[in-house]
Amino acid sequence: MSKRSMNPKTKKKLIIGISAGVLVLLLILFLLLFKGCSHSIFGGTPTLSIETPQKISKTDTQEIMLDVTISSFGDAIYPAASMSISFDSSRLEFIGIEEGNVFIRNDEGEIPQKLPEWSCNPEQCNKSGKINIMYLDTTGGKNAFSKELLSTDENVVLRLKFRLRGSVRSGDICDLIFDDAVFAASDETESLAMTTDTLKVRNGKIVVGD
Repeated sequence: MSKRSMNPKTKKKLIIGISAGVLVLLLILFLLLFKGCSHSIFGGTPTLSIETPQKISKTDTQEIMLDVTISSFGDAIYPAASMSISFDSSRLEFIGIEEGNVFIRNDEGEIPQKLPEWSCNPEQCNKSGKINIMYLDTTGGKNAFSKELLSTDENVVLRLKFRLRGSVRSGDICDLIFDDAVFAASDETESLAMTTDTLKVRNGKIVVGD
């Protein structure tokens, strides 16, 4: 008995169908791999961000408040933290910092948490065009940052206060750029730092409108 040959049109449709199926499977595999890589590279790395506000009118004389947020911490505790942020002091006046809502441990007190006391010199910052901020836990760890006290709804480390100077013009973009940032652990290998790429940063800006 002779085998019946496949109709050329049917054979062509079958090949097209198989090819399409293979392409779909490859696409799904690629998306899964990309998602996994994205999570491993970006998703798990703590990120310090300066939140950009809405456009500010050049005639606005009110103080401008910018949140500095942290996405996560590692498993260590961090008894020291610092950050250095460049800004255009010819267009912005840095007024100072306000407390955020990220707590530190309070192992010596009745209440298990408290807010950190950041150190900063606004006058010097305006002279240099660089905001240098520091926190140091003098107890060596009893008043440290830790992931147990961080939540997605309360992740504002501190707030930066600015005022527009009279020199600003409509259309000006005043960048706020991290030069350095670190949350230091007792074991240096567990620290989060820009220099070791264990701490990502996201810069901010103030956009001036009419």
